[in-house]
Amino acid sequence: MGGKGSGGRRVGAGRKRLHNVLAFARGAQQRAGAGLPEVAPDAPVEPPADLSPEERAIWDELAPLAMQLRTLAAATRRSFVDLCRARVNRDLCLAQLANEGWVVQVDGSPKKHPLAIELRGWELRVEAAMARFGLAPLGKPVVAGADRPSEDERFERFLTGA
Repeated sequence: MGGKGSGGRRVGAGRKRLHNVLAFARGAQQRAGAGLPEVAPDAPVEPPADLSPEERAIWDELAPLAMQLRTLAAATRRSFVDLCRARVNRDLCLAQLANEGWVVQVDGSPKKHPLAIELRGWELRVEAAMARFGLAPLGKPVVAGADRPSEDERFERFLTGA
């Protein structure tokens, strides 16, 4: 009994949780929330020289936001270029669909434009890349790590009961 494959963990098994005050005094972060770590800002990332004017316009629009969020760094520059190129390709597909229409005649019968499928692929790539760089709308504010009190302030609050 109790060996391998015997039914898993029991409810309530394991070490009991510390009281909230004791956990706070010992510096446990799981209940207080760790927040974002304090990190020195990275150097500004320059755009590559091989960007087209359309890609450069998107870079100039999105790069300051990504650098402010610290998701654009030298190591992620090529992925950010891919985001800019995907946005340009998505916009080109959308413009061509707007010009030619969503329905085309193929062998005398109306069919969905073949670029409609390509547009969906580009939209998915753009959406994933925007989320990867923290540029997609979240619907809630992003909490900065600078608002978190220091260890000394937390201990002082503990001692005073505030």
